[in-house]
Amino acid sequence: MSIGRVLLIISAVILLLLIAGALTYKPSFEVRGVGVVDHEGYPCLKISFKTSDYPITFRLLTEEGELIDTYVASKPEEVVYLHLTPFNPYTNIIGPKSYMIKAFYHDEELYSSNFEVKGARAELKIKEVSFSSSTFSLKLEKLTLEVRNEGDVPLYLSGIPENIELYLDDSRRSFILSPSTLIIEPGGISSLSLEPVASFIDPKYLDREHELDVVIPNLVRDSYTIEPLRPELRIENVGLRPFFDKWDLDNITLTISNGGSYPISIRWLEIYVNEEPVSTFLWTSPIEIIGPGEERTLTLDLSFITTSRPLVVKVRLGATETSYSE
Repeated sequence: MSIGRVLLIISAVILLLLIAGALTYKPSFEVRGVGVVDHEGYPCLKISFKTSDYPITFRLLTEEGELIDTYVASKPEEVVYLHLTPFNPYTNIIGPKSYMIKAFYHDEELYSSNFEVKGARAELKIKEVSFSSSTFSLKLEKLTLEVRNEGDVPLYLSGIPENIELYLDDSRRSFILSPSTLIIEPGGISSLSLEPVASFIDPKYLDREHELDVVIPNLVRDSYTIEPLRPELRIENVGLRPFFDKWDLDNITLTISNGGSYPISIRWLEIYVNEEPVSTFLWTSPIEIIGPGEERTLTLDLSFITTSRPLVVKVRLGATETSYSE
């Protein structure tokens, strides 16, 4: 056999060995940690790894094998983030989930493992509710909330997408969330506020309870009861003076004690003289608002109210009514 033929055979053998080595080559690869974290507004699996060669392709799949996310790591990366909700930021993971993580060097599988999460869990408390009062309404100003993340994944509260909701008497209400987006890591606790947009209660319906509900969909709800308006109300005096064969009702002196949680507008008073309602345009008051915990004695000056005897004056405020007769 000629030397040329021998060299050709040796070269072919070396080439075959190189090809075989390339086909069976696996880099040294190790996953050092896997955990669920927030990354730029997405719930992600954070994977820490070490490899002797690149590129490494990571794939995240459902337990049924459906691809969720993929990422190709190149040198010198040693941490990758696989999105649990691709293209859907600030999305809560609801309920237990099982995932499969795979890592490849080219087409060679280096790693495969299941990863399970319990999902989002939360404790929600309405800590404070503030109101303002006007002539025509009780306005809901702000709710202060406290939220604790009791799950093993990040908890998201945001306006877009809307994953916290507000209801007044089962009617959904718009609001401004502050901060506009809140991310609470597992075990964390945070405060936030909701500022309702145009949420009013007509004073004539304050003789009954109203219910506020804050909901994190599919997770938790907390409620706050707006108690009926039940102030202490007394007629201290009624000012009358003769007017021909009738009587002019000049004034009514009242004592109002506000033991409730919201301010009272004096304009919510309903006054009846011998069962006839007195328009709010026909009386004036030295004050307009009685705050929670305050007691005020005030004299209402009336105009153009002519009546006869016997006289019955009734005053109603919310669920409280008092009367005076002579």
